[in-house]
Amino acid sequence: MGVRKIEVLRAAWGAALLFAPGLVLRDVHRVRVDAKSVVIARILGARHLIQAVLSGVSPSPEVLAIGVWVDVAHASTALGLAAADRSRARAGLTDTAIAGTFASLGYRDLSMSYAGPTGHDRRRDALARWTLRHLPGGGQLLHIAATREETP
Repeated sequence: MGVRKIEVLRAAWGAALLFAPGLVLRDVHRVRVDAKSVVIARILGARHLIQAVLSGVSPSPEVLAIGVWVDVAHASTALGLAAADRSRARAGLTDTAIAGTFASLGYRDLSMSYAGPTGHDRRRDALARWTLRHLPGGGQLLHIAATREETP
């Protein structure tokens, strides 16, 4: 499979959030930049960078599945932010759209067997399987991942 282009985009977005949070918050999200929003932006930036590294090159079906779960959780919490705080609604909706897009593209790759082989990083794959078994909705994603492993 090689490098997933979407993960290059995710890494760029994560780097922007981590290293230039004020610029992203002001120019993309159009919210007031304060210390709290900068910290949250940097945390999300680090999350995106870590996910890009873990799922950027030949991810197994389990790794794609956990990535989808994380992106859906991110989109859901961002939507909650939009509903709960009118002053940050634009930021929440923008983040919902971005995380939702990453989730959709990850699900597409998972469901269309664009994943790499299982086992090239056994610890990462085992951790993804264990985590999915303990998350709400993770079992369904794990089932999809398992069926993808059986597909030639």
